[in-house]
Amino acid sequence: MKFCFVILHYKTADDTIECVESINKLRESCNIVIVDNASNNGSIEKVEEKYATQANIIVLKNNENLGFAAGNNVGYQYARNVLGANYIAISNNDIIVDTPGFIQKISSLFEKTGFHVVGPDVESLVDHNHQSPMKGTLPYRADATKEIWRYRVLYLLSRANIYDLLKKKHTKATAEVYSQEEKRAECEDVVLHGSFVVFSPSFIEQEEYSFRPGTFLYMEELILYKYCIQKKYKILYSPEVKVFHKEDSSTNALFNAAKGKREFVFKNMIQSLKVYRAILPR
Repeated sequence: MKFCFVILHYKTADDTIECVESINKLRESCNIVIVDNASNNGSIEKVEEKYATQANIIVLKNNENLGFAAGNNVGYQYARNVLGANYIAISNNDIIVDTPGFIQKISSLFEKTGFHVVGPDVESLVDHNHQSPMKGTLPYRADATKEIWRYRVLYLLSRANIYDLLKKKHTKATAEVYSQEEKRAECEDVVLHGSFVVFSPSFIEQEEYSFRPGTFLYMEELILYKYCIQKKYKILYSPEVKVFHKEDSSTNALFNAAKGKREFVFKNMIQSLKVYRAILPR
């Protein structure tokens, strides 16, 4: 078994180092591929210096910020095509892995269930809610189209500086959630939280990409879910494995102002919804 963690890094060295250290504490054989999404602030050099003597840690540097899906795909393809990994965990850099024997447990789950993609219990360190699995898919192309137009209106309101005056409450397509009790049970064919997912040999043998191309940020987990359902891939949520999530450190590093952040969200939700709509049946 060749297991590889892919960590997408952007600007926040301390988060990436804490994530790597949590993996090192597992004391299980693995590779770690850290993909820098063109941070250009000296943070990846700090990470490189710390792990310069650890041969199983590889740092890849993108020349530009490719976003979530494409950035992770760089690491996935390196793990798959260069390292020959047959298990690949894709992780945000603000994740802390907290399961002794994590890799062995993932292998045992695959032998027992034959999953293609598995997600752990993801506990937020902000509010201690359990973030996976998620509800709230848009089943029809018309639903996705309505969401696209809604985000276009919100974006225009913000650009015109009247969003704050109107104070119109908006919700994302992922607003509906499972209860915290429901999230304690193993289940199949659900939307996994995108901050940490593991791809099995069954997926890796078939798929060149981890996440579907075309988005920059947002909805990648919903798009992955729809893609897997169409391909008849098994998606598994298992609370046998657990990670902690510090939440949005990379996105927050981009913006200081609420206006800039919300316009970033609106614009990228529009693009992600277009990718999502394209894979829905007509």
